[in-house]
Amino acid sequence: MNNRLYLHLMANREKGFALALALLIGVIIMGTGITMMMRVQGDQSKVIAQKSRADSLRSSEAGVARVRDLLNSIRVMATVPSNCTSGDCWQRAEIPTGNPSTNFQRDLKKLAIATACGNTNRNNEIAYKILAPTGQRAVNPGLRDLASGEWFDLGNNRYYRVVGYNFTPISDPNILGWGVLTLEGLSRKSAATDLTNIDINRDSGDNAASRNRVVVTIPIKPSLPLAFTRTTVPALWIREGAPEDEGQTGQITVSNPNYSGGAKFQGDVVMSDTTEATGFVEETGTLRPNLECHINQNNIEQPTPAPNTPYKAQFVGVPEERLDFPNLPEPPNGITNLGDLTSPLLPAKETFPRQGDTPTTRTINGQSVQVYEYIVNNINLSGNDKITITPGQRVVFYVKGNIDGEIEHNCGKVTGCKPGNLQIYADNGLGAAAPQICLRVGQKQRLEAFIFAPAYSLGKTGNGDFVGAAWGKNWGKISTCAPNSGEVAVIQGVEWTDLIENLKPNPLNTLPQLGKIANWFEEPIPSPSPSPSPSPSP
Repeated sequence: MNNRLYLHLMANREKGFALALALLIGVIIMGTGITMMMRVQGDQSKVIAQKSRADSLRSSEAGVARVRDLLNSIRVMATVPSNCTSGDCWQRAEIPTGNPSTNFQRDLKKLAIATACGNTNRNNEIAYKILAPTGQRAVNPGLRDLASGEWFDLGNNRYYRVVGYNFTPISDPNILGWGVLTLEGLSRKSAATDLTNIDINRDSGDNAASRNRVVVTIPIKPSLPLAFTRTTVPALWIREGAPEDEGQTGQITVSNPNYSGGAKFQGDVVMSDTTEATGFVEETGTLRPNLECHINQNNIEQPTPAPNTPYKAQFVGVPEERLDFPNLPEPPNGITNLGDLTSPLLPAKETFPRQGDTPTTRTINGQSVQVYEYIVNNINLSGNDKITITPGQRVVFYVKGNIDGEIEHNCGKVTGCKPGNLQIYADNGLGAAAPQICLRVGQKQRLEAFIFAPAYSLGKTGNGDFVGAAWGKNWGKISTCAPNSGEVAVIQGVEWTDLIENLKPNPLNTLPQLGKIANWFEEPIPSPSPSPSPSPSP
């Protein structure tokens, strides 16, 4: 009996131990499971938070890109702050309907006019990039809208807002100043309902919301119109009127500003002072201020053959006080004075350089070269008389009077010969009341040259080609020097580096451009988040 009792007791004790062990293992497994669940939840929360932060940062980046795009469209806005109580800034910007009261307003009006030239569908393009219409504001706000500091929708529950923009000018010839843009990005799980609410706690009810703030520094640099940034000089640069014939200019009236146009140009055309609000003088055919809107744009073509880097030729109007002609090069001492070259020439074809002429040594494009330079009073040729330039030689004429006649410079296939090998600089040293240069280029003839005559009326007649550039007071106003119908007056072809002096204008402070972002960092959002603060009035 005792043995049975012992075995029974031992069996019951083993059962109790197994039950306790099973319970212990269950507790351990449950604890491990809870720990793993908590870890997974923590990892999931971390992933959600990281994704939200990444989304808000992408929102900031997208917002910066949109603001830069707007500033690139209206670059003058990069030189004023976003907010102010008086003066010029995004918050107060508008295109004036009357006469502009500041240079800033004039630039805005000029840009709006130039953008809409010849395309009525773009009449309000610049105005809407400043202040968007009601139906467009939420998706494509203008800079004035952004100055409000409100949130704007990027889609997918992502938003951005401009906290502020400031421009600080500096004394540096290569940079106008620094533009500092402060912008916030926001990412939410659900759509935002109040885009005017910028409080730091505005998204406390959205556990996936993330918000950040970035500060971006952008260098604002001076620039030039594209016509001056190419390797070749503009085909035509004039400081008065339009590049049209005298006959076409006479078609203009106050009620009908359009006219057929005359000369064609294969290259860039620049006008220096025709965009000022100086009124319209019908008696003299003075062109109206918004001249480039009434020019026959079909007359501005790309050079043929196309250059190695093709481009669309431009018609540029820039006020003269902003982009004036450079100074004429001075003739060196001791060069030959030819006096007058007039018909009849003996022989009929005068070739330069002449045998026995002595060249001067100049440094052009970093190289020491020989240049034959001459002073000329007048060139007046008729009949079969003409002046010929030997291909491959460099010749410069400093002209004191008028030019009317045939000059031939045809590089053909001569190695090293370029259109810029012939340069003509005219200063009206003889004091003519209305100095003129009429280039007569006959059929199958070719003139390759650079002509710079700031006080002269310029023109070209004949069926031959004029390849190079002509800079002067006006074009096509010489009644006896009208181009043949449908003919190209000038084909762009002289390189800046071939000129005896650097005549390229310096970048203009009045034509700002945005450089690459110089600095980008995140900064904490203060509590409470402030509204845009106006900059001090100038």
